[in-house]
Amino acid sequence: MKALNDSREMSVARAVFIETLSDEFIASTGYGVYAYLNPMAINQLFKQYLQQQSTSLRKFVKSYVRNSVLI
Repeated sequence: MKALNDSREMSVARAVFIETLSDEFIASTGYGVYAYLNPMAINQLFKQYLQQQSTSLRKFVKSYVRNSVLI
């Protein structure tokens, strides 16, 4: 049962991550995240975020969009 809850929590965390990322892309460019990144790239970015425990989600996403896409 614990594994099922962990899986649900990870799914929710991933959905929140994608929504936050897409919101930032829309705010900055007028287009959602899928106009710039494919699902595999988004998943890799989510894994990077999980490894950076000290950075808030909003700060991580803003930094990514500012530094990687809007150059």
